[in-house]
Amino acid sequence: MTSARADERQTWNPMPRSPHHSRQTDPPTAPSSPPGSTNPAFDASGTAIALRTGRCQCEHIVYQVQGAPDDPHLCSCRHETRISGGPAVLWVGFRKDGLTWTGPGGEPTWYATWPTLRRGFCPRCGTHLVSVADNSEMIMVTGFSLDDRSGTDPVGHSYRQDAVPWMTIALADDPHAPRPASP
Repeated sequence: MTSARADERQTWNPMPRSPHHSRQTDPPTAPSSPPGSTNPAFDASGTAIALRTGRCQCEHIVYQVQGAPDDPHLCSCRHETRISGGPAVLWVGFRKDGLTWTGPGGEPTWYATWPTLRRGFCPRCGTHLVSVADNSEMIMVTGFSLDDRSGTDPVGHSYRQDAVPWMTIALADDPHAPRPASP
């Protein structure tokens, strides 16, 4: 777990437009806060609460989460590899009641990948942003959608047995997976 960091002011310089997006007609919207910033908010007792922002590629869907990141881990399950097109996804948990959609697109579009699990993605650019399980108090955000990834180094790798054979895994098993009883 990380503690709240002091407010870091940074100047945001948008990246030049990629040649891969030459058919994009709408310019990207300005972010609601500078990427890379962690802005503290305060609870009723005056204790600082870290606020982080995240966004999709086209910046249509922007979110803010509060609190310390929880259970950052890689996942190589079949759903993640198909959705991401990569060998694993970095997930970082935050309390669901600490999530606010702040961008011009509001909430993402939702897709159920399991009867009790929904994924949120941007309807314009397709960026996969969040995963939420029914009856969970947590929401998982894709680690690389966060503007500030400090404190999100993965602590485990779930579905490592499904990882591609050329991927070297140096992380522990999923820390929340059931363990066999010791002798």
